[in-house]
Amino acid sequence: MSAIQIAPQLEPALERMQGKTLDEKIARLVLNQMRRYLEEVERESLDYEIKYGVEYAQFVSQLERGEWGDPFSYTLEQDAMRWESLVAEKKIWLEQLRQVEHIVK
Repeated sequence: MSAIQIAPQLEPALERMQGKTLDEKIARLVLNQMRRYLEEVERESLDYEIKYGVEYAQFVSQLERGEWGDPFSYTLEQDAMRWESLVAEKKIWLEQLRQVEHIVK
């Protein structure tokens, strides 16, 4: 891994942060940011659950059966693609979060 340089202005704040080592302090910052990203993904997914009244898996099943109308209509197709990407993004953030959590524990 490569060395990083910390701006002198950041050093006082880093010294006051929780963590024994610089790696641990940076890992905590990264963890916090990943949790924010995960919360954003969750909020946007929740918007789709509210809009359609079902969870993603049920939405896809109903979409494939034509229960929502033409699955290739612009709105349905856009919502389905975005929701699918949110599900995938959540999985990625969770995996990365689990890896970084080991540094701070």
